[in-house]
Formats: sequence, structure tokens, C-alpha cells
Amino acid sequence: MKKVVISLLTLAVALSASASAFAAEPAKNIKSSQKAAASVTDPYEPNDSVAFAPFINSNVSYTAAINHNKDVDYFNFYAKPGTFNFAFSRLSTSSESITIWVRKSTGETVHRVVIKGNTSFSVNIPEEGQYYIQLMAPNAIFETNPIAPIPYSFKAIFNQ
Repeated sequence: MKKVVISLLTLAVALSASASAFAAEPAKNIKSSQKAAASVTDPYEPNDSVAFAPFINSNVSYTAAINHNKDVDYFNFYAKPGTFNFAFSRLSTSSESITIWVRKSTGETVHRVVIKGNTSFSVNIPEEGQYYIQLMAPNAIFETNPIAPIPYSFKAIFNQ
């Protein structure tokens, strides 16, 4: 009888641990099945809205990807007034344009640029608060043609 109780208790603990691990799986696994089969690994997905955007730190490199024609990537940051420096590197030979916005949490645009290659720029952060970076294909909202994934890397330096 003791062996049966111990075996059942061991099984219950193992199942509980498995269920906890499964529940802790990130939601990105559900979303990733909706993307094109040729997607590139993007550790920040899902970050297709400001609400799900990760917070970034100043002077740290981040690597992500625009995985399909409707993919929009957001990254949040908190900054004090001063200069915001941004460096962007494309990690593929794709010739697709990418639009990069720096916006206040209210949605007000602080800076916008459309690029086809690598770029760097500086922007004046007018006031302390939460901001976000938005990256996407220029016509992602209306685009119907598939695009090849565009892996990229960026570094933002801002006053914290």
C-alpha cells in the first residue's frame, strides 16, 4: 500500500511540474504557428503592439526580425530629456524598405525614417517619459505580397 501511495504521490508531483512548465511556455509559440514557414527566430515576439513590447536598455544591442509582410515590431523605453542615438543594421541582403519611428507613449511621432540599408540617427527627446520604437515594412498595413524575413540588429543610447 505504501508503494502505491508513494508512486501516486510521485506521479502527481511530476504531472504538476509538467503542467507548471507548460503553463509557463510563452504565448509566442501560439503566434509563431501563424507566421510564414520561412520565419527567422525572433526572441521578442510577440511584440506586435506597444502593450506587448519589451522594454529595452540603453547601449545594449538587440537582434530581432520582420518575419512577414504584416509584422510590426515595437520596443519600449523610458528616457529623460536629451539626445537619443539609434544605430540599425540589416542582417540580410533583403532590399525591402523598413520604416523606423521613435514615438512618445501617446503615439506622437518624435522621428520617422524609411531606410533600405543600415542607418544611424540622433533625435532630441523633448521630455521625460515612456517612448517606443516601431519598425515595419512601410506598407505593412496594406501589404498583400509576402516578403522574405528581414533579420536586424539595433542599439539605442538614451538618457535614463
